[in-house]
Amino acid sequence: MAAPARYRVHHVIDSALPVVLLGLGLLSEDPATWYLGFSAIFGLLCVLILGGAGLTHLASKRFGVRIQGSRRKPPPFGREAFETARAMWVMSTLAAWPIMQWQLGHPTGMVWDLEAHGVAMWQILVQTFVGVMAIDAWLYWKHRILHSRLLFGFHRQHHTFRDPTAFAGFAVGPFEALITFWPVTILCIPQATHWAPLYIALVVGFVALNFYLHYGVTLDFVEATLPRVFLNTSTFHNIHHSHAKANFGEAFYLWDRLCKTRLRDLPHVKALPRA
Repeated sequence: MAAPARYRVHHVIDSALPVVLLGLGLLSEDPATWYLGFSAIFGLLCVLILGGAGLTHLASKRFGVRIQGSRRKPPPFGREAFETARAMWVMSTLAAWPIMQWQLGHPTGMVWDLEAHGVAMWQILVQTFVGVMAIDAWLYWKHRILHSRLLFGFHRQHHTFRDPTAFAGFAVGPFEALITFWPVTILCIPQATHWAPLYIALVVGFVALNFYLHYGVTLDFVEATLPRVFLNTSTFHNIHHSHAKANFGEAFYLWDRLCKTRLRDLPHVKALPRA
């Protein structure tokens, strides 16, 4: 889909960014190792994310209740998958840095044995809780900022999916992917200790949540359970796709509640025309 003239600069930046980020690998300590790590993680992410999205979409056809009613036309699977793959490309260029560091035998922030690093479990749990809350706050405000007139061009493609499928869970432009996934580079700092089992579990949980947020249907048990820990639901996030100016939270809805950006707090916000 061609970008409107007012978004041309955003389109150029999004087109160039994947190439620039890939080229930065040439400046690494060991380019061969960097590019090998990039290739491995990109291939793995595409298989897991696109495969998981496919399975989630198949499940949505059998379980749950459609949120926006019957579709008027087939979902844009191709565009959703392409944007997701571009986002995984950006993610892979970021993850390649700590992976190269690990492959070269240098210490990283990812550890398996806490005792060997002199870190107590309670410290990891407190640090992880604070980190999750900080990242969630960043995701909310990043999302709000991307809806500004100046930056919406980097986010508009995601909003062409007004009735999304799980394939749209990570279907964001390269610039948005960069400012979303940059925290993975913190693993390059050995002092920033992350306990691998907990880190991996949180990443898997975030991916699964994103699939459900773009599921397009509701599951009664899940819809009743997630709000108890302030997590978004499929219904809550689908409103953002159908209304655009409400429900900005990407993991928790806490910030929407505090900043009064839930749809119930914005009665003047109307639904977008159906695609």
